Amino acid sequence: MRYFCFLLLLLAGCGTAQSAAPPVLDYPAEIRAQYPLMKWPADVTPDLDALIKLTGPPAGEQAPPGQSRQTLAVVNTCAWYRSWDLAVQRGDAAAVAASLAAMTDVVTRYPPEADAAGREYVRDAARQAAAGNGDLARDYVSANCFDTKWTP
Repeated sequence: MRYFCFLLLLLAGCGTAQSAAPPVLDYPAEIRAQYPLMKWPADVTPDLDALIKLTGPPAGEQAPPGQSRQTLAVVNTCAWYRSWDLAVQRGDAAAVAASLAAMTDVVTRYPPEADAAGREYVRDAARQAAAGNGDLARDYVSANCFDTKWTP
């Protein structure tokens, strides 16, 4: 998970060798403050304490600016993909529609403009899920949130 978040930050150009020392950030506080600002499915939410422990910087180090937002974007994407998949399995048409709406209107905004491949991936995942094929959504969850703890 840390590698993926780092890769997203690198692709977004969130740092250079000439940058000044990053400001001191309270990563746990940032995660907790940004979490309620995002739309989450009711049936799939991350365990924030476990997420902070999993994705936060090592002891004595600071998270780079933007890491908390990127982390939450990745996990939010996984949550909507999982929610859609669970709704399909339950045969819950209303929940499928709500998840598809989020996959189309929310998740597709997360990849930075510079990440054309990432933007196309989430668009394709939404289109394919709407057509009943959840392979890209499931692959994303398996690759990026396999170690995320989810609340019941």
